[in-house]
Amino acid sequence: MASAAANKNKPKKVITIQSKDDFERIVAEAGNKHVLVEFFATWCGPCALIGPRLEEFASEYEDCLVIVKVDVDDHEDLAEEYDVSSMPSFLIIKNKVKLEQFVGSSGEKVQTTLQKFCGKRDDINDAGTSSKPNEKNKIVSMIKAVVPGKANTVQTEKK
Repeated sequence: MASAAANKNKPKKVITIQSKDDFERIVAEAGNKHVLVEFFATWCGPCALIGPRLEEFASEYEDCLVIVKVDVDDHEDLAEEYDVSSMPSFLIIKNKVKLEQFVGSSGEKVQTTLQKFCGKRDDINDAGTSSKPNEKNKIVSMIKAVVPGKANTVQTEKK
């Protein structure tokens, strides 16, 4: 229960813009980081589905990326400026230049695009598990330390 309360009080890393000036300031202040912009609507079901993944991506790619959300009903001017006609729509901007635009609520598509611009995270593979080659050896060494003579009997999954 305590962890659920902690998660509710955890600050959001995805920024919902309040004005066009706010948007322009955030893009300018991003400096050398990429900006992922999600154009969404509160009534859009697929937009609501991708929201939690955006928070995850904001944490995972915080060294390379800033994520902002633009409500198309509140900011029709920005939606028009960036030719947004479907939601959710995404833009990748860097140094105030639009690099890519795509539509859809696929978390995999967003992640693939972020990997294209920010690089794949070294310690996480597509399944969300460790991809470091020495990880298995570390685990076996820990078992040997705890239960001498038993580590050689540990069966591991072959890939």
